[in-house]
Amino acid sequence: MKAKGLTLMSLVVLMGLFGCASHKIKALTPESIEAYRVQETVGEVTIAADAFDTEKEVEDTFTVNLNAGGYVPVLLVMDNHSEDNMLLIKDEIELLDSAGNMLKPVPANVMVEDFEHNKMAYALFGFGILSYMSADEANEDMKKDWSGKELPTEKVLIPHRKIYGVVYFKLGEGLATLSNSTLHVPVHNMRTGETHSAKLRLAGGVPVPDVGSSPQEKKEEEKLSIPYK
Repeated sequence: MKAKGLTLMSLVVLMGLFGCASHKIKALTPESIEAYRVQETVGEVTIAADAFDTEKEVEDTFTVNLNAGGYVPVLLVMDNHSEDNMLLIKDEIELLDSAGNMLKPVPANVMVEDFEHNKMAYALFGFGILSYMSADEANEDMKKDWSGKELPTEKVLIPHRKIYGVVYFKLGEGLATLSNSTLHVPVHNMRTGETHSAKLRLAGGVPVPDVGSSPQEKKEEEKLSIPYK
Protein backbone atom coordinates (compact mmCIF):
# COMPACT_ATOMS: atom_id res chain seq x y z
CA MET A 1 0.00 0.00 0.00
CA LYS A 2 2.80 2.36 0.88
CA ALA A 3 4.52 1.71 -2.45
CA LYS A 4 1.25 2.31 -4.30
CA GLY A 5 0.75 5.54 -2.36
CA LEU A 6 4.19 6.77 -3.31
CA THR A 7 3.62 5.85 -6.93
CA LEU A 8 0.34 7.73 -6.99
CA MET A 9 1.94 10.76 -5.35
CA SER A 10 4.79 10.69 -7.87
CA LEU A 11 2.27 10.52 -10.70
CA VAL A 12 0.41 13.54 -9.34
CA VAL A 13 3.66 15.53 -9.12
CA LEU A 14 4.63 14.60 -12.68
CA MET A 15 1.17 15.49 -13.92
CA GLY A 16 1.50 18.86 -12.21
CA LEU A 17 4.86 19.48 -13.79
CA PHE A 18 4.18 18.15 -17.27
CA GLY A 19 0.45 17.85 -17.58
CA CYS A 20 -0.29 21.19 -19.22
CA ALA A 21 1.99 23.70 -20.88
CA SER A 22 0.78 27.20 -21.68
CA HIS A 23 2.05 30.65 -22.56
CA LYS A 24 -0.04 33.70 -21.79
CA ILE A 25 0.30 36.53 -24.32
CA LYS A 26 0.36 39.89 -22.55
CA ALA A 27 -0.09 43.32 -24.09
CA LEU A 28 2.85 45.69 -24.43
CA THR A 29 1.60 49.24 -23.86
CA PRO A 30 4.35 51.89 -23.84
CA GLU A 31 4.07 55.09 -21.88
CA SER A 32 4.29 58.48 -23.58
CA ILE A 33 7.82 59.05 -24.83
CA GLU A 34 8.30 61.92 -22.37
CA ALA A 35 8.02 59.44 -19.48
CA TYR A 36 11.25 57.61 -20.36
CA ARG A 37 14.38 58.84 -18.63
CA VAL A 38 16.76 57.32 -21.18
CA GLN A 39 16.20 59.21 -24.41
CA GLU A 40 17.88 61.42 -26.98
CA THR A 41 16.80 63.49 -29.98
CA VAL A 42 18.92 63.22 -33.15
CA GLY A 43 17.97 64.48 -36.60
CA GLU A 44 14.57 65.57 -35.23
CA VAL A 45 13.81 62.02 -34.10
CA THR A 46 13.40 61.34 -30.37
CA ILE A 47 14.49 57.83 -29.40
CA ALA A 48 13.78 56.44 -25.93
CA ALA A 49 14.97 53.11 -24.53
CA ASP A 50 13.79 51.01 -21.61
CA ALA A 51 15.48 47.74 -20.64
CA PHE A 52 13.47 44.95 -19.00
CA ASP A 53 16.19 43.86 -16.59
CA THR A 54 14.30 42.59 -13.54
CA GLU A 55 12.35 39.37 -13.12
CA LYS A 56 9.08 41.17 -12.40
CA GLU A 57 9.36 43.58 -15.32
CA VAL A 58 10.17 40.89 -17.84
CA GLU A 59 7.59 38.37 -16.61
CA ASP A 60 4.85 41.03 -16.49
CA THR A 61 5.35 41.64 -20.23
CA PHE A 62 6.86 38.45 -21.70
CA THR A 63 5.43 35.83 -19.26
CA VAL A 64 8.81 34.05 -19.05
CA ASN A 65 11.85 35.31 -17.12
CA LEU A 66 14.07 35.95 -20.14
CA ASN A 67 16.76 37.41 -17.85
CA ALA A 68 17.33 33.97 -16.35
CA GLY A 69 18.47 32.79 -19.77
CA GLY A 70 20.82 35.75 -20.20
CA TYR A 71 18.48 37.76 -22.46
CA VAL A 72 17.40 41.36 -22.01
CA PRO A 73 14.54 42.86 -24.05
CA VAL A 74 14.95 46.59 -24.75
CA LEU A 75 11.88 48.61 -25.67
CA LEU A 76 12.48 51.41 -28.19
CA VAL A 77 9.95 54.22 -28.52
CA MET A 78 10.54 56.68 -31.35
CA ASP A 79 8.88 59.92 -32.40
CA ASN A 80 9.70 61.49 -35.78
CA HIS A 81 9.33 65.27 -35.45
CA SER A 82 10.74 65.96 -38.93
CA GLU A 83 9.03 66.37 -42.30
CA ASP A 84 10.98 63.46 -43.80
CA ASN A 85 10.63 59.70 -43.73
CA MET A 86 13.33 58.12 -41.56
CA LEU A 87 14.52 54.55 -41.98
CA LEU A 88 15.40 52.30 -39.03
CA ILE A 89 17.27 49.05 -39.77
CA LYS A 90 17.16 46.66 -36.82
CA ASP A 91 20.45 44.90 -37.61
CA GLU A 92 22.28 48.25 -37.39
CA ILE A 93 21.28 48.64 -33.74
CA GLU A 94 24.16 47.73 -31.42
CA LEU A 95 24.63 47.35 -27.68
CA LEU A 96 28.09 48.07 -26.30
CA ASP A 97 28.14 46.35 -22.92
CA SER A 98 30.28 47.40 -19.96
CA ALA A 99 32.85 44.71 -20.81
CA GLY A 100 33.42 46.25 -24.24
CA ASN A 101 31.50 43.63 -26.24
CA MET A 102 29.46 44.92 -29.20
CA LEU A 103 26.23 42.94 -29.42
CA LYS A 104 23.66 42.71 -32.20
CA PRO A 105 19.94 42.02 -31.67
CA VAL A 106 18.93 38.36 -31.45
CA PRO A 107 15.83 37.44 -33.51
CA ALA A 108 12.85 36.39 -31.39
CA ASN A 109 12.51 33.05 -33.18
CA VAL A 110 16.11 32.19 -32.24
CA MET A 111 15.53 33.19 -28.62
CA VAL A 112 12.41 31.00 -28.44
CA GLU A 113 14.56 27.90 -29.03
CA ASP A 114 16.25 28.48 -25.65
CA PHE A 115 12.93 28.60 -23.80
CA GLU A 116 10.51 26.33 -25.65
CA HIS A 117 8.87 23.46 -23.79
CA ASN A 118 10.24 19.99 -24.38
CA LYS A 119 7.35 18.32 -26.22
CA MET A 120 8.66 14.78 -25.81
CA ALA A 121 9.10 15.23 -22.05
CA TYR A 122 5.50 16.41 -21.77
CA ALA A 123 4.34 13.44 -23.86
CA LEU A 124 6.29 10.90 -21.81
CA PHE A 125 5.59 12.22 -18.31
CA GLY A 126 2.29 14.01 -18.80
CA PHE A 127 -0.83 12.91 -20.65
CA GLY A 128 0.75 11.54 -23.82
CA ILE A 129 -0.40 13.13 -27.06
CA LEU A 130 -2.50 15.75 -25.25
CA SER A 131 0.53 17.04 -23.36
CA TYR A 132 2.59 16.96 -26.56
CA MET A 133 -0.03 19.13 -28.28
CA SER A 134 -0.21 21.40 -25.23
CA ALA A 135 3.56 21.99 -25.28
CA ASP A 136 3.51 22.53 -29.04
CA GLU A 137 0.74 25.12 -28.71
CA ALA A 138 2.59 26.89 -25.88
CA ASN A 139 5.75 27.07 -28.00
CA GLU A 140 3.79 28.56 -30.92
CA ASP A 141 2.16 31.13 -28.60
CA MET A 142 5.60 32.02 -27.22
CA LYS A 143 6.98 32.60 -30.71
CA LYS A 144 3.89 34.61 -31.72
CA ASP A 145 4.10 36.72 -28.56
CA TRP A 146 7.80 37.60 -28.69
CA SER A 147 7.87 38.06 -32.47
CA GLY A 148 4.80 40.28 -32.28
CA LYS A 149 6.52 42.61 -29.83
CA GLU A 150 9.77 42.68 -31.83
CA LEU A 151 10.84 45.55 -34.10
CA PRO A 152 10.61 44.53 -37.76
CA THR A 153 13.79 44.11 -39.83
CA GLU A 154 13.22 47.55 -41.37
CA LYS A 155 10.82 50.25 -40.28
CA VAL A 156 10.00 53.59 -41.91
CA LEU A 157 9.30 56.34 -39.39
CA ILE A 158 6.60 58.51 -40.96
CA PRO A 159 6.72 62.26 -40.19
CA HIS A 160 5.00 63.23 -36.93
CA ARG A 161 4.25 59.64 -36.00
CA LYS A 162 5.37 57.49 -33.06
CA ILE A 163 6.40 53.84 -33.27
CA TYR A 164 7.68 51.29 -30.78
CA GLY A 165 9.07 47.79 -30.68
CA VAL A 166 11.43 45.51 -28.77
CA VAL A 167 14.95 44.36 -29.59
CA TYR A 168 16.41 41.35 -27.76
CA PHE A 169 20.05 41.02 -26.72
CA LYS A 170 21.85 38.07 -25.17
CA LEU A 171 24.28 39.28 -22.52
CA GLY A 172 24.79 36.02 -20.70
CA GLU A 173 23.86 34.79 -17.27
CA GLY A 174 23.03 37.41 -14.68
CA LEU A 175 23.19 40.34 -17.15
CA ALA A 176 26.27 41.52 -15.26
CA THR A 177 27.49 43.66 -18.17
CA LEU A 178 24.19 45.52 -18.72
CA SER A 179 25.01 48.27 -16.23
CA ASN A 180 26.45 51.29 -18.07
CA SER A 181 25.91 49.69 -21.47
CA THR A 182 25.45 52.03 -24.43
CA LEU A 183 22.76 51.44 -27.02
CA HIS A 184 23.51 52.72 -30.54
CA VAL A 185 20.42 53.36 -32.68
CA PRO A 186 21.08 54.79 -36.19
CA VAL A 187 18.28 56.32 -38.27
CA HIS A 188 18.58 57.34 -41.93
CA ASN A 189 16.90 60.35 -43.51
CA MET A 190 15.44 58.89 -46.69
CA ARG A 191 15.41 62.25 -48.50
CA THR A 192 18.86 63.64 -47.67
CA GLY A 193 20.80 60.42 -47.07
CA GLU A 194 21.99 61.69 -43.70
CA THR A 195 22.48 59.22 -40.87
CA HIS A 196 21.94 60.16 -37.24
CA SER A 197 22.84 57.86 -34.36
CA ALA A 198 21.36 58.04 -30.89
CA LYS A 199 23.70 56.74 -28.22
CA LEU A 200 21.92 55.94 -24.98
CA ARG A 201 23.40 54.68 -21.72
CA LEU A 202 20.96 52.19 -20.29
CA ALA A 203 22.15 52.90 -16.73
CA GLY A 204 22.15 56.55 -15.82
CA GLY A 205 20.29 57.83 -18.86
CA VAL A 206 23.15 60.01 -20.06
CA PRO A 207 22.99 60.55 -23.84
CA VAL A 208 26.21 60.73 -25.85
CA PRO A 209 26.29 63.55 -28.47
CA ASP A 210 25.37 62.62 -32.06
CA VAL A 211 28.43 61.83 -34.18
CA GLY A 212 28.68 61.40 -37.94
CA SER A 213 25.25 62.74 -38.84
CA SER A 214 25.94 63.19 -42.54
CA PRO A 215 27.49 60.90 -45.19
CA GLN A 216 30.55 63.17 -45.45
CA GLU A 217 31.09 63.21 -41.67
CA LYS A 218 30.70 59.46 -41.63
CA LYS A 219 33.42 59.06 -44.27
CA GLU A 220 35.78 61.32 -42.31
CA GLU A 221 35.12 59.29 -39.16
CA GLU A 222 35.87 56.03 -41.00
CA LYS A 223 39.22 57.39 -42.19
CA LEU A 224 40.26 58.09 -38.61
CA SER A 225 38.95 54.86 -37.13
CA ILE A 226 41.07 51.79 -36.40
CA PRO A 227 39.49 48.43 -37.37
CA TYR A 228 38.43 46.34 -34.41
CA LYS A 229 40.08 42.93 -34.19
